[in-house]
Amino acid sequence: MAQADIALIGLAVMGQNLIMNMNDHGFVVCAFNRTVSKVHDFLQNEAKGSKVIGAESLEDMVSKLKKPRRIVLLVKAGQAVDDFIEKLVPHLEAGDIIIDGGNSEYRDTTVKQNVLQMHKAGRDGSLLSF
Repeated sequence: MAQADIALIGLAVMGQNLIMNMNDHGFVVCAFNRTVSKVHDFLQNEAKGSKVIGAESLEDMVSKLKKPRRIVLLVKAGQAVDDFIEKLVPHLEAGDIIIDGGNSEYRDTTVKQNVLQMHKAGRDGSLLSF
């Protein structure tokens, strides 16, 4: 059931703090990390008693998001960003937004936007890079 306003991938210190900040401002956030045990630890500790929800997989995360979906990638720039985008694309639709918060090179963002446009996800949606 779609209940989260936004999802964040990457539960290092910055990701955890951004999730808690969004939670404090009234957003329901879905947390995901490739190491799922980090999701469980985060929910049982730092996010205990909050509205933050967790996901066991990317498919699970996408299913918990309201449309249009908004996903923040807060993983190391480079191959990790590319890998997550590649895995996300089959689950996204036109209008969905991926925000790359991993300090990617701006030229890489243009290439990734073109890849997303070849899939229906990026046609009316966006890849934003910070």
